[in-house]
Amino acid sequence: MKKILIGKIISAFGIKGEVKILSYCKNPLDIEKYNLFDSKGNIIKIKITSSKNKNSIKYNSSKEAILTSTIDGIDNRNDAEKIAKTELFVNRDDFPNLEEDEFYHVDLIGLNVINQEDVIVGKVKNIYDFGAGEMLEIEFLESNKNLNLEKIETFAFKNEFFPEIKIKSGTIKLSIPEINIVKN
Repeated sequence: MKKILIGKIISAFGIKGEVKILSYCKNPLDIEKYNLFDSKGNIIKIKITSSKNKNSIKYNSSKEAILTSTIDGIDNRNDAEKIAKTELFVNRDDFPNLEEDEFYHVDLIGLNVINQEDVIVGKVKNIYDFGAGEMLEIEFLESNKNLNLEKIETFAFKNEFFPEIKIKSGTIKLSIPEINIVKN
């Protein structure tokens, strides 16, 4: 089972046990649809109590969605404060199925990075989005230290750099001049 972080309980709210949840879902309200659990595997059942109207979702200074919610078994502020900072996970298998040429960003992590000659040169270590577009962090194999690249490099996730993604075969092609040189 691959667990995916999709939210975090950030603080208690009010005296009746409500909490503020930071939702990482594309549609923040979708977090309520998933079977959530914490890092220890404990099931967390939430119900969003803030308005279901998308226009009323609160955003913090980083433009992250904050939802007011209740959690089964939490009915007072003291208990709500105890679970603050709890990360909320979902099983990757609970995500909806996608079309053949679609993928979730999380599916890129761990893919083998290949060059134009289909030689494995590294792995996708992580994917980031700092507001200017997605970036893939690539960890290169030790055998590629002669390519004038650091052990870990970050590249813009664009078609010009990553022209081919094959989730089923576990590869992503990286196209930059330095990586297409194969030296023995």
